[in-house]
Amino acid sequence: MSELVESKSFCLHLESIDEFLAFVDAKSMADQGHILLISRLPQRRLLEHVHLDKVESYWLTNQKVAGSIYPGIELVEELVKSRLNAHNGLIIIEGLEWMISTHGFSKIQAMIMRLNDSLHRKPWSIIYAFDTSILTKVELSRLHKEADLWTIPKPAKVEIISETIESPKEEPLSEDQKARLSFFVKLPRNGFSKDILRRRILQWRRMGLDVSAVEPAMYFLDLDKSFELYRTIELRVRRAIELDNRLDLLLERGLQSEVTKLRFRVRQLTGFDQVEARIDELI
Repeated sequence: MSELVESKSFCLHLESIDEFLAFVDAKSMADQGHILLISRLPQRRLLEHVHLDKVESYWLTNQKVAGSIYPGIELVEELVKSRLNAHNGLIIIEGLEWMISTHGFSKIQAMIMRLNDSLHRKPWSIIYAFDTSILTKVELSRLHKEADLWTIPKPAKVEIISETIESPKEEPLSEDQKARLSFFVKLPRNGFSKDILRRRILQWRRMGLDVSAVEPAMYFLDLDKSFELYRTIELRVRRAIELDNRLDLLLERGLQSEVTKLRFRVRQLTGFDQVEARIDELI
């Protein structure tokens, strides 16, 4: 089953965290309602995969820090129910197995049953994403009775275009302790689509680039206008990669602090002229 239905809850057997987060990001980009994500991953990790401006996220942890929620049944249940009473959208709880190991299976099953009652006739869906390894076959079967088994739909393959997006044409130019930048094949106008654009934006974000300036292209009705904005940002990205490559030369000379400051500006896609001038000065 791959269709999410309103007023129902679903179980997702978590096999790939990258695939899972790519789904969350794509869902948020579709702008079809509010998204609440409760995850074992802190926001600094989610930021590598998901645009947090579009997702309400909470770190499921014992630590008392901003943006966190303690993995207590009452706290999680209260948060979810408060969202069900307003707006519409999707609620995702990732890490259910941790709560099961802490509170016991029966108590978590009871929580899901109560949430199902609250979900009745509400314009929301709930996904419980978890690793099945700690559950017995009987427990898994009991969970599936409360929340239908669901799998992440596979994106439709686009001939040629999707292949060029999936694999970089050129090898990575540079690498530091945080991320590396790579050139990707330029997207032609022929075959360009919002789905292709969404995946390219995700690739850029995963490299640590701030490409928020291209996001309005996702919502233009005129696809030519979307492509025009995309090409503008693509040129800026390519210049950023060229500068990032030159920064590696400074890194080899031991200018770690200087490189860190300049690299931050480059990956924000700002101040290219000033960065280039500073590189010329130091080299």
